[in-house]
Amino acid sequence: MNRRAAYATGVSAILAGVLVAAGPAWAAPSTQVVQGEVLRLVSIADWDAASSLLPGQPVQWDVTVSADAPDPGTVAVGISASGDAALVLDVLRCAQAWGEGGCSGGATTLETGWSMPRDGVEMPLLEMADTEIAHLRLVIALGDEEAGSTRVRVHARGAGESATIGPDGGLAATGAAPIAPWALGGALALVAGGTALSAARHRGATHPSEGGS
Repeated sequence: MNRRAAYATGVSAILAGVLVAAGPAWAAPSTQVVQGEVLRLVSIADWDAASSLLPGQPVQWDVTVSADAPDPGTVAVGISASGDAALVLDVLRCAQAWGEGGCSGGATTLETGWSMPRDGVEMPLLEMADTEIAHLRLVIALGDEEAGSTRVRVHARGAGESATIGPDGGLAATGAAPIAPWALGGALALVAGGTALSAARHRGATHPSEGGS
């Protein structure tokens, strides 16, 4: 590889590094557990992705609800939302834990294409015996492109106890995460500087000075 090609490759690598560093950080899914006297809620989601939703790029949120009650009873599961960003949800239930390929036994659809109210009022999803386990999958997408964020919570009530689970911040922040102007400017300056230097070297190699022998 000649020096010109090597330099161009180096500049491209620096540019790519700057743009990646300036973009959003996509973390691996994280697990959150809420354990009460009776109720247990387990949440698995990539909250970095969920806090930067883009149109046409839904995220999924798995929530497992179970209970260990001393007496037979029922558990009611619901969901609430409050905020500015409109969300559309599909809510599915699996009899087993969700796997990489989805629900092995076939999922039951509880809601599809649901435009959630954002008034903070809990909406019922299901009611089950406290001996059952609900493996829920929420597929969440933006309903429009208006800026804002919306906070979503899954609720469970049973045996005189209530529990809630969800992210600390807003679930949806619409629009792409902007690239920092200084990062983009620096990247473009690197490209411009690299191109100019490469061109100057090329001219020097093509037209040597008259004093040279």
